[in-house]
Amino acid sequence: MENWQIILAFIIILISIVMPFYYSSEKKKKEQLKELQKIKEYGEAINRLSKKR
Repeated sequence: MENWQIILAFIIILISIVMPFYYSSEKKKKEQLKELQKIKEYGEAINRLSKKR
């Protein structure tokens, strides 16, 4: 094999290892943001109820 083929194979293997970690971390971040938004909405609802009384 020539050098460019070895380098290309290495890059492809590296990308195939790194990309799943990247996508799983992005998914985890999105889930955390959704959970934080739910908590924020719940807190705001409690504040609205307590202000009405």
